[in-house]
Amino acid sequence: MRTRSTIFLLVFLSATLSAFGQKGTNMFVDQQWLQAHQNDDNLVLLHVANPKSYDAGHIEGAVSINPPEYTIVKDGLYWELPEKSKIDSTLTAKGVDNDSRIILYYGGDDHAATFRLYFTLDYFGIGDRVSILDGGLKGWKHRNLPLTTATSDVKSVAVGSLKLKPRKKIKVDKKYVKKSIQKEGVNIIDARRATFYSGEQKGSYNRGGHIAGAGNICWLDVVDENMFIKDKAQLAEMYKSQGVSNGNQVVAYCHVGLRASTIYTLAKYLGFEARLYDGSFNEWHALSDEYGVEKSN
Repeated sequence: MRTRSTIFLLVFLSATLSAFGQKGTNMFVDQQWLQAHQNDDNLVLLHVANPKSYDAGHIEGAVSINPPEYTIVKDGLYWELPEKSKIDSTLTAKGVDNDSRIILYYGGDDHAATFRLYFTLDYFGIGDRVSILDGGLKGWKHRNLPLTTATSDVKSVAVGSLKLKPRKKIKVDKKYVKKSIQKEGVNIIDARRATFYSGEQKGSYNRGGHIAGAGNICWLDVVDENMFIKDKAQLAEMYKSQGVSNGNQVVAYCHVGLRASTIYTLAKYLGFEARLYDGSFNEWHALSDEYGVEKSN
């Protein structure tokens, strides 16, 4: 009986790890972890938001990073990935080098910009050293944890002390998405609000609706009212409800690639292979009809 019990336990654990994946175990840290590691020599804590929110109060030791410092506008598309030289200079100016353990947190009331920074750092090959503080500043305030308005000292970093190696395959283009629509084992996920996904709200798009065959997980639905990410089992059920199975690849998109970064990051957190279509619907809606769009009731 002991042997059978042991075998059953191993099978159960294997199934659990398969369902959630072994990746992503360090992608999020909680408040207790951060409090215990705030003074670590290699820790770089980044407050992601407009600098005004940093000046109003931030977690001790945090350094401000503003989205325009790690995004660009390219060919009329916003929130695009910067050149390697730009992200290198941005990060080294924040005290990041090859030994840094980087913690990101959202300084405002939306988590998307922080998840976009995570995707950016993952693209440039250092995602394994980056974590997101669960709850961000709002969750920190909810627990009545201390804030400061004092500007943090930034460690001086020598030129060339940060090595970046782009992982180009995680960013996909319109042709990749078009080929993926009918491909077995690939799930395209729209991160926008349901009104845009369904086509009820068209905005300025030439074609309303969503990429043909795409599922929908709104970026707002993955966190609670205090900005803490939902339980892992709940997140897994969201992806499962959109047809994502174990071993599948998730290709996320939204309007411009900002909110899709949330769906990308959580897909990776759950152990799925993740990709992001950076052009997103802002590019797709203006393409020819061979790049299919459909509406839902």
